[in-house]
Amino acid sequence: MCLGGFVLPFARKLGHNVPAFDFDLPGVSSMSVDTHKYGYALKGTSVVLYRTKELRHSQYFSFSEWTGGIYTTPTIAGSRSTGMIAQCWASMVALGEDGYMKHTKGILDTVKILKQGISTIEGLQVVGEAEAMIVCFKESIPKLNIYCVADKMTKRGWSLNSLQNPPCVNVCITVLHIGRTDQLLSDLRACVEEIRSNPGGDKEGRAGIYGMASQLPVGPIKEMMELYNDTVYKL
Repeated sequence: MCLGGFVLPFARKLGHNVPAFDFDLPGVSSMSVDTHKYGYALKGTSVVLYRTKELRHSQYFSFSEWTGGIYTTPTIAGSRSTGMIAQCWASMVALGEDGYMKHTKGILDTVKILKQGISTIEGLQVVGEAEAMIVCFKESIPKLNIYCVADKMTKRGWSLNSLQNPPCVNVCITVLHIGRTDQLLSDLRACVEEIRSNPGGDKEGRAGIYGMASQLPVGPIKEMMELYNDTVYKL
């Protein structure tokens, strides 16, 4: 729901076959809906929904023995600015249902075009059905490093997300991609051809990092991530 909360309900209204994913399913007890993604609000806002009031109580933090008095807050984070909430509300009201419907239709149409286009690029294979807002693909021929493809696309101004198990990348389609599929597919095709013509090319950036990570056991990777966080906090 973090990605699909503001897409799937409108996709269903547009007539797309969207399986049950919310409280219609008995096993779903809570849902996170990120307004800062497809809700088109600034980062720092999100929504968590619970099936029952009793479940929501687990989110509260209350301390009756604090020397400053009785303290309770609906989240562990405590106090925060209401400016972000006001901005989120303004964005949602400005867009309205018609706005979300329009954006969702454009995004899903773009996904369909990209899915078909990527399938025609020799060396690439679409992963999954690409039924919502994500198009994921991997290499389909030997010596075509999919992470190198992602690095080359980054240099051309595109933002692709590297994944592992299996090695692949995805494009999270937003309104910025609508009407730009021809350029994206052209650049993607060119990047694949560059790598195929020079299979021993550099493997820096994400290609090197993810390639190394896939060959190491979990332990060292965990220590490296902890070292990264230590360094961030030290700065």
